[in-house]
Amino acid sequence: MGEIVHFVGRDALSARENLELFISHAKANFPFTNIDWESNSWDITTFNIGRAQGKLKKVAHFKSMRDESRSRSIVQVPFEKDFLCFAKATFSEVMRRLRLAEFKRHLYALQAIEQALIDSKLRPCITLLTPFVLDKACDLLTARFTDSWTTARVLERIVTEVVNPARLTPSLLEWRSPIQYKAPVRNDRIATKESDKAVARLPSLESILALAEIHHTSTNVSDKLTTAFVSLAMYAPSRSAEILSLPVDCLRSADTKDGPIMGIAWAPAKGAGAMTKFAASDEFEAVVKETVRYLIELGAPARTAAAWYAKNPNDIYLPPDLEHLRGLPITLLEAAKILGKETAIHSSKAKNYGLIKTGEITHDQSRLEEGLKSGSAPLYEFKSLEKFALGKLPAAFPILDGHTGLKWHEALFMFPENILRPNAEPLLYVPSSLSTNQFNNQLGANPGGVTTFSRNNKVNPDGSTISITTHDFRHLLNTLAQSKHLSESLIAFWSGRKNVKQNEWYDHLPQEAFIEAYLKLGAKQRPLQVEGHLEAKVNSIAIAHGLTREQALKLELGATHRTRYGICRHDHALTPCPKDKDCVSCGEHTFVKGDKRHHDEAEFQFKLHEKAVADAEAAYERGEPGASRWLKLHQPKLERWRLVLTKLNDPTIADGTFITLPPPENSQSKAGLAQAVRIVNLDAKAPKKSEAEVDDDVDADEKLLLEMGFF
Repeated sequence: MGEIVHFVGRDALSARENLELFISHAKANFPFTNIDWESNSWDITTFNIGRAQGKLKKVAHFKSMRDESRSRSIVQVPFEKDFLCFAKATFSEVMRRLRLAEFKRHLYALQAIEQALIDSKLRPCITLLTPFVLDKACDLLTARFTDSWTTARVLERIVTEVVNPARLTPSLLEWRSPIQYKAPVRNDRIATKESDKAVARLPSLESILALAEIHHTSTNVSDKLTTAFVSLAMYAPSRSAEILSLPVDCLRSADTKDGPIMGIAWAPAKGAGAMTKFAASDEFEAVVKETVRYLIELGAPARTAAAWYAKNPNDIYLPPDLEHLRGLPITLLEAAKILGKETAIHSSKAKNYGLIKTGEITHDQSRLEEGLKSGSAPLYEFKSLEKFALGKLPAAFPILDGHTGLKWHEALFMFPENILRPNAEPLLYVPSSLSTNQFNNQLGANPGGVTTFSRNNKVNPDGSTISITTHDFRHLLNTLAQSKHLSESLIAFWSGRKNVKQNEWYDHLPQEAFIEAYLKLGAKQRPLQVEGHLEAKVNSIAIAHGLTREQALKLELGATHRTRYGICRHDHALTPCPKDKDCVSCGEHTFVKGDKRHHDEAEFQFKLHEKAVADAEAAYERGEPGASRWLKLHQPKLERWRLVLTKLNDPTIADGTFITLPPPENSQSKAGLAQAVRIVNLDAKAPKKSEAEVDDDVDADEKLLLEMGFF
């Protein structure tokens, strides 16, 4: 590309003369091909191919703000004649210099300028532009857009980079937009304060669980494709365009001291360099490998056709067994096979595929649909089907992603036509890319439409429809990753080792992570069920401080961490563990009904203490010294573990319920243990006593230790 020449107006000329020269310069340096300057709609699709562009068309419409048709394809009320050529010249120069991916703001700014001139009772000519008119243009933008600052900045740039340098007004304009910048709410980054708006953008855990179940149970192709996309979206915080631009060979591997690890090669959408995002666990690897394998297999026929069209842009793709039909009249059955349609095309639908009859028929039974009563079938022009198939390819073909140069046949998300249309048969050999909007519609963004959730009878706990967007997963992962790495736990759902429908997902989701989600996601999270001492404590906190039950529960949960027995709610940043890891005797320890880890440990501890008590009782019967102490130590713990097991085995308590026991009347503490050690040491220094005195002292020591909570 040669050097870009900017137009600079001459002081000696009038504003009107400079305007004419500016327009002439723009026409002479017109950057677009195959576009008529006189047209009021410019198709610039191939000028700057974007991320995962697919079939997206980019059309610049030079329509005024007075055009209320809302038409996306035609211009009914164009700019006034005096303003129209300036608008086209400005747009042409801006695109030539900057090659913008987002160009509509410039059109909106131009609309505001023209309308402000008209509202000011001036002829809509840029030479009459004043700061007053620009202020009115800002008012129009503010009334039109919620966030008008960005478009107002474009308005500034038109003045400073086009109008002033080209000398299009009698005097240089000194103007700045009066619209103040407002930082957008970002819920994919660490925030200093919790934002209700940010929390509202996060998908609920219920919706994630619903998608996980659908992923493993549904046989619908639309469902499986949608949840495959979600699997990749949950792999790492990503923009949808980044996922849709993944190549077939996106998987990478690297050697580490712990062995090889897998990653995905990403091309970030907003200017960052290419990177590989490695899997954080074996579950990640398994899920991603299976997902990529499925997507490659599903899109294989379409990719084969796309590769053909990249080399043969003027010829329709024919499967190897149908190559003999090239250029010959074809039947509806043959047309269907060429397109990759499972069933024959009905004669009433022939026009939908652009098919034109030749006026001839065939009696060849091998070319007819099975069971055709007439024994003959009309023939159709081969060229008409070829025109239909080639017409399905977008203007930007074979490039899918202008940023990376990715071609259609290299893309992971390249599939047969109609793959996401439930009421249409896929056309295996008609390649089609998928868009973010299509996945958003599957995830509930299409009000009243059929979605992945509605097909599988999934709703929110309150009965409302589930609706999330592709970008919500990015927000979720960022929020959770910044809140003690919960993202890893959520993605583990996709491993498929457990049936989510049966609530056995608790085996895969650490409960401390579930609590973390509850604390961070607010109303988006399912309510926690609690039983026992915790419930009473929460109610007490709620009454004492005037809080709701949910507020009090979140306050009481505080810092949580996993132990071998369950979940500890004690904040160790404030005080050390007061029980010296005697968790079963602590009122701050929680067990989760349905968690196999907790049940297995409780069962192990019960059997362990049951044996210890049995041994101590046998030793006591034999009169062994100190046996009574061991019995008094283990008997209460045995009963505590018995109570825990009873709760964990209770069929009336729902899985997922958080169970707590009240602290025992006498419990061991670090303070009591330290005092006991001191007593033993003092006793060792004391003079020897008679056997009777020793027995009396033993009873006294035991009494004292009981009072101090040692036993």
